[in-house]
Amino acid sequence: MTSDRLSLAVADVSWFTTENLFRELDEPDVSLLALRCLDYRNGWRKGLRPWSPSCRTHRQAERRWARDMLLPPGWMKRFPRIGMRPIARTIERFWTRRGGRRGLVVTYPHYRHLVDLARPDATLYYNLDDYTLYWPDHADELRALERDLVSRSASTVCVALEQAEALRREVPAAASRIHHIAHGTPAMFLTREPLDRPGPPPDDVARLPRPLLGYVGSLEDRLDWPLLETIAMAFPTASIVVVGRPPGPGAEAWRKACARTIALPNVHVLGWRRQHELPAYYQTFDVNLIPYLVDHPFNRACSPTKIMDGMGATRPLVSTAVPECRLYTDLFDVAETHDAFVEAVRRIVEQGSDDGRAGLRHAHAAANLCSAVASRVVATLEASA
Repeated sequence: MTSDRLSLAVADVSWFTTENLFRELDEPDVSLLALRCLDYRNGWRKGLRPWSPSCRTHRQAERRWARDMLLPPGWMKRFPRIGMRPIARTIERFWTRRGGRRGLVVTYPHYRHLVDLARPDATLYYNLDDYTLYWPDHADELRALERDLVSRSASTVCVALEQAEALRREVPAAASRIHHIAHGTPAMFLTREPLDRPGPPPDDVARLPRPLLGYVGSLEDRLDWPLLETIAMAFPTASIVVVGRPPGPGAEAWRKACARTIALPNVHVLGWRRQHELPAYYQTFDVNLIPYLVDHPFNRACSPTKIMDGMGATRPLVSTAVPECRLYTDLFDVAETHDAFVEAVRRIVEQGSDDGRAGLRHAHAAANLCSAVASRVVATLEASA
C-alpha cells in the first residue's frame, strides 16, 4: 500500500479463516488490531476469564495486536448498540494510540451497529457466508442490515464468487465496490516443494492400508453422504480417512447416512485436530476429497477452506461441482456426478496417486498465501480512498 498509515481493527477473528488471513498481513503502513468477540458463556467454555492475559490488548508482532473480548449475552443480536460499546471503546483506544487513517473490518451484518458506534474513516465488510442461513428466523432483518452495511462500506470483500454476485444484485449502487477475493493458503499449509507422492503419514494413519482417501472437516448435513458411502464401497481395500468430529445423535436422514457410512470397515474417523496438525494429513493423503452436496445452500454460498488448504499440500484433489470449486478445474478434478467422482479418484490412484498437477497447485498456493491475499483485501480500502 502506498497511502498514509492505516490503523485497522478487525471485528472479529473468531473463525480460523479470518484469524489465519489477518495474522499474516504484513504491510509496513498498516497496524492491525484483531478482536475475538464472544459472550461470557462461550468464553468460559474456552477457559477465558475477564482477567485472562488474552483479554487485554497485547502485542503479537511488530504491527499486530490482539484481544479477546468477553461480552454479555445478547451483545450481538438482541442488544447490539449497548453490547458492542466495549468493542468500540477498545477500537477507539487502538486508533488513538496508533494514529493514521481509522479502518474497520467487520465480518457479520450485525456489526452494522458497531460502525455507528466506532465511526471509522473507512469500513470493509468481509463476507464469509450467506448469514441468513445461520439465522433463518431473522433473514429479513439480516438482509436489511447487510444491504445497509454494503451501501455504507468503502469496500465489500466476499470469499465466494456466488456471494459477490448476489450482493451486487442486492445493492447495485455499490456493485463496483464489491469484490471477490478467495481464501488464501496459510503459510504453515504450504509445502517446500510440490509433492507428487504422499508425504510422511502422521502416526494415527501410518498403519492404515493405502491409498488414503482423505476428508478434513466437519461431519454434517452439507456432506454428500451417499457419495462417501459409494467411495468407500468402490475402494474396499483403500482407507477412507475422516479428520473431523463425528456428529451427535439425531433423527435426521443425513445423520443415519453418516452413521451407516462411518461404520464401514474401511472408514476411519480420527476426530478433531488442531490447525497446526492438519497440513500433515493433507500432505499424506493419496487423494484429498471435497464431497459437498452441490445443491446445499451453504455450499452454494461458501468458499471451502479445503480448496486452498489442500492446494498448499499440492496433493491431488477431487471435488463435487460446488460453484467455488468450479473456478479451479485447471488445478484439480471437479466431478459433475457420483460416477465421475469415483472415476476421477480411481484414475489418480491408478496413476500412482499423481495427477501431474502438483507443481501447478504449488505455484498457485505460493502466489496466494494469506499474506498476499490479506494485502489484496486491505488494498480495496486503498482503492476506495
